[in-house]
Amino acid sequence: MDIAIDSNTLFGFWPKRKVDISLNKLLEIMAKHKVERFLSLSTTGIFYDYEEGNEETLRMSKNYPQIIPMATVDPRKYFGKETLVKELSEKGFKAIRLFPDLQNWPLDYEPFFNIVEEAEKISLPLIISVVSLGGITEIAKITTGHEIPIVIANVNYNQFSEALAVAKNHKNILLETSLFDTPDAYEIFVRELGAERLVFGSYSPVHYFSASLLPLERAEISNEEKQLITKENIERLLKCK
Repeated sequence: MDIAIDSNTLFGFWPKRKVDISLNKLLEIMAKHKVERFLSLSTTGIFYDYEEGNEETLRMSKNYPQIIPMATVDPRKYFGKETLVKELSEKGFKAIRLFPDLQNWPLDYEPFFNIVEEAEKISLPLIISVVSLGGITEIAKITTGHEIPIVIANVNYNQFSEALAVAKNHKNILLETSLFDTPDAYEIFVRELGAERLVFGSYSPVHYFSASLLPLERAEISNEEKQLITKENIERLLKCK
């Protein structure tokens, strides 16, 4: 099946293990699987300097129009410039991607609260990945009362029950599917939440694209539901077509 938009990709360098996540590798993977467009960012913004990383992301998105640029902000180096998120949006970034899992900052953290408030003012989606149990619940509590779309990325098997419970009670929260590793994961979430609450992602090139795609292809859900997951939901969220 064809994927209109992959909502979770990266390019650059990966200090966690030896893996090629260069931009050329990402472009090769997306072309091989006929992915039309993909949200992406430079890992320089995660592991080195978020401003420099954002500049690289924006530059590459202008060179390769299939890239939909995501910005990132490291709350540990964010000093409360109240117009930062607005400025990023005006430059063309379609979402803010946050990495407490890779940068080791707590969710109960005032700089993070400030970013949430800034993003809410302009309705810019936040995409955030957490690994610890309770993390998704904490994000839901922090964003309660805020009318801001939140995508929880890299939801893994150990987080499934928490993600499902949280998403049922918080309509602003969507779930990204890169680590949905079996067809029944899709089937359960579609049955319990509805397909409109899921967005397809692969976490390429860190994660194998096929490992994310095959469970969706084999899931016993309708083609219309697969279309929501791979195209329509993320287009609606990003306000792009």
